[in-house]
Amino acid sequence: MRSTLLFTLLWLVGGLGLSAAPLVWQDAAFLYTDANRQKLTIAGKSARLVVPEDPAKPAGAKVDLAVFLLPATTSNPGAPIVYLHGGPGGSSLEHLESPDFRALFDALRQQGDVILFDQRGCGKSTPSFLPIGAPRMEGSTLTTRETFLGYVSDLSRSIRDRLIQAGHDPRQYTIVNSAEDIEALRRALGVAKINLFAHSYGTQLAQTFARAHPASVERLVLVGSRGMDTARKLPAEGDEFLARIAALARADATVGAKFPNLLEILDRVLARLDHAPLAIEMEGPDGKFTLKVGGYALRFIIAKFYLNDPDNFKFLPKLLDELESGRRPWSLVFNLSQVGRGGVSFVWFTTDAASGVSEARNQVIARQTVSARLRDSLNFPFPDINRVWGMTDLGDAFRAPVQTSLPTLFVAGTLDGITPLEQTREIMQGFSDSRLLVVENGGHNSMLRGPGMPAAIAGFFAGATPPEKSTMPAMALMPLVAERK
Repeated sequence: MRSTLLFTLLWLVGGLGLSAAPLVWQDAAFLYTDANRQKLTIAGKSARLVVPEDPAKPAGAKVDLAVFLLPATTSNPGAPIVYLHGGPGGSSLEHLESPDFRALFDALRQQGDVILFDQRGCGKSTPSFLPIGAPRMEGSTLTTRETFLGYVSDLSRSIRDRLIQAGHDPRQYTIVNSAEDIEALRRALGVAKINLFAHSYGTQLAQTFARAHPASVERLVLVGSRGMDTARKLPAEGDEFLARIAALARADATVGAKFPNLLEILDRVLARLDHAPLAIEMEGPDGKFTLKVGGYALRFIIAKFYLNDPDNFKFLPKLLDELESGRRPWSLVFNLSQVGRGGVSFVWFTTDAASGVSEARNQVIARQTVSARLRDSLNFPFPDINRVWGMTDLGDAFRAPVQTSLPTLFVAGTLDGITPLEQTREIMQGFSDSRLLVVENGGHNSMLRGPGMPAAIAGFFAGATPPEKSTMPAMALMPLVAERK
């Protein structure tokens, strides 16, 4: 009932046609590093969009969203194309560092202005949910699930308390309110409709917006799609994808001879770290320190860094070979540095906690966790982390599949381990005017690198019929370190 009332209220607020102050654009440039490590600039325009933190209380606390515009390169531009980044907790602007996204944005500019904005709590928007100045992980932080959860919970409390002291309400940082931010952006742009290009979690946000404001959308492109009830992943899907990686390893010319059964080696390594965490020397800004990594932390790292894309899982045999042989695990050192940098906004926790999970799916997750090789690490630190944030569940009405006739292109990679192709097909059942472009050998991020992808996506926004398939070269796993004679 609560969620139904919330949707009704937001519909009424949107239906009032409330005006938004036009954006004040300033010439700006984004500095990125190219493949030769040279600093180059992308010219554009920047602005700040101020929106109510609580859409139902326009006079209350405010959120300041960072907006960056890449101007159209055509003399007859169509509706602006708004990019919705993934996460939750990522940053649109940081995608300008990616050559794949830059190529795609350049193609999209041939159809209209491309609008990048950091969602509430993310990137350069304020208030920030980034763990800035967080204490580094200590020696025992990663020994067990409990110690890891304690560390993440302590960081969450510090961010939560900082926000509350500054007059903000973390409970307002949900996907539903982010959808209202997009509508405020559309009004501030002064256009009747916008196109949406979304990736990963951004696809769930795009669906939320399309359901709340269908008249504001012209076309959608959803890449690596997440459903309305898939914020919590099925542990069995992790096992199935690990089995696919094992099969690829067995057939790979570079590692196959040593990895006829990658899963047996993975099980041995996990069992050993469950019994005795591995001490790894790390380099920090104030000197060297040691982290003890247990089996659960390794499961989490595999779940977060190795299951999404060939760009990442090609390193998994190398990682396991390092751990099995007792050599310094350079791959794991790199992953631990990624975890320690803390570049992901903790708005991830408020957003996904509010989005929740249906009881039916939750029961399936509970059953599968018992026997899953990675246990519940695909969903860590949920549901426990909501003890800190106290988010209200948006309810099953929110999690119901979206039904729409809006023209939509779905893009899915056959080697995407976190938003698998079959999940995309399920979501498409509610989209009566949709197309599917399958990228063979494409992963969660690398599918955008498929031959002809920028032109296909840009062409769809122009009304062209997209191809049904793009084929990337077969993946090769990273060679193993040669044994010393």
